[in-house]
Amino acid sequence: MDQDVIVDALGKHLDMIEAYVSAITILAVASAWAGIQRSREIEIFGTKFDRRHAFWAVAALYLICNMAILILFLRVGDLVKLLDSAHVVKGISTLATHSWVLNPFSYFGASGIPRFHSAEGYGLLIATWWLCNASLSTLMDDKRNRTAKLLLGLFLTIGLGSMLAMNRVYEIVLDSLRLSAPNLYDAALSTALERSVGSAIGIVVGCLIFVAANRLQARLQRIGRRNG
Repeated sequence: MDQDVIVDALGKHLDMIEAYVSAITILAVASAWAGIQRSREIEIFGTKFDRRHAFWAVAALYLICNMAILILFLRVGDLVKLLDSAHVVKGISTLATHSWVLNPFSYFGASGIPRFHSAEGYGLLIATWWLCNASLSTLMDDKRNRTAKLLLGLFLTIGLGSMLAMNRVYEIVLDSLRLSAPNLYDAALSTALERSVGSAIGIVVGCLIFVAANRLQARLQRIGRRNG
C-alpha cells in the first residue's frame, strides 16, 4: 500500500475520533444538566424528546458513537502496522503531534511540562466517558428497569473495549518504534508513568462527576418537593 496515503489516513482517523468525542461531550453536558433539573422536555441535536424517551435516545446515540470510536481506534492500530520501517517515524509523528486536546497518543518532548500535557489525553477521555455515564444516570428515572440496566452494561462494555483499543494502538506504536527507531522508542516509553497517573486521575475525576451529578439531582428533587 502507498505509505504516504497510510500516513495521511492516520491523521484523518484521529480527526474523525475527535469529531465523535466532541459531539458526545456536548450532548453529555446538555443531557446531564437537563437530567439534573428533571426537565420534562429535552432537546437533542435540534430534536425535542419527552423526558420518558430522552434516556433511550441518548443511550442509542452514545452506543453508536462509542462503537464508531472503537472501530476507528482499531483501524488506527492496523494502519500503524502497515507502515514500513522508512515511514514509521513519519506516521507515528502524525499521531503524536495531532492537535486534538484529548489525543491519547500525544508526545511533545521528554522534559517536565511536555511530558505532563502529552499524557493528559487518556485521562480526559476516561473522564469524558464518566460524564456520559453520569448524564445517562440522571435521565434514568426508573433505576430498576432491566432494559435500561442492559443498555448501561452495553455502554460500559463498549467503553472498556475502546480503552483496550487505545492501549492496543499504544503497544503497536511502541513495538514499531522499538524495531525502527530505538531512540524514539525510549522517549515514548519515558511518558508511561505520566500516562498511568493521568489515567488514574481521569477515573477519580470521572467518578466524582458521576457522584456529584446524581447528588445534585437528588438535592434539587428534595428542594422541589418541599417547595411543591
